[in-house]
Amino acid sequence: MILQHEAVAWGLLAHGLTAGRVALAPVFVACVWAAHHGPPAEAWIAAVAFAFAALSDILDGWCARRAGGDRAWARWFDHGADIGFIVPALGVYTAVGLAPWWVPASVLFAFTAYVVRSRSATLPRRVAFPDRIGHWGGVANYVLVGVLVVNCTLQVWWLPKWALWLLYALVPLYSTAPLWLPWLVRLRASQGSPA
Repeated sequence: MILQHEAVAWGLLAHGLTAGRVALAPVFVACVWAAHHGPPAEAWIAAVAFAFAALSDILDGWCARRAGGDRAWARWFDHGADIGFIVPALGVYTAVGLAPWWVPASVLFAFTAYVVRSRSATLPRRVAFPDRIGHWGGVANYVLVGVLVVNCTLQVWWLPKWALWLLYALVPLYSTAPLWLPWLVRLRASQGSPA
């Protein structure tokens, strides 16, 4: 059993990791921008900032679970930190000409739809199926930014341009999947049931 003071410590650590992700977003954006407009010395700072952001997204949830309790505001803080890091990160790759505009726009649209859907009075507060899809979409967003950091900012270039465009094409599909996939599942289930 976890003691009250331990729960507080775990909760503070979780919130600190989440806040760190928010604070690193402008550092990451500035370093990526600088690395693509001059000597690539800032590329490594961008890579470290991304590694911390991705790791903090994993660890803040673990720490929050150790703290116990179910705090809706903490989940919203975590989701906001994710979107506050991912959209500017993808946006800077758009600004330097490496990603199309609709990549960060798709992620922002999906997050906005998530907020509207979760705040709607006519829908249940917790819809597990879209939440799991959204979770994996968030993981895919971090993977995409990681690929861009390694491939483009660190200039490893292990993926050809066509492969990057294939990844970009997947973003609107997985970003909007929580909106259309449950509908598709219900439609298929209704077609399979006897009339």
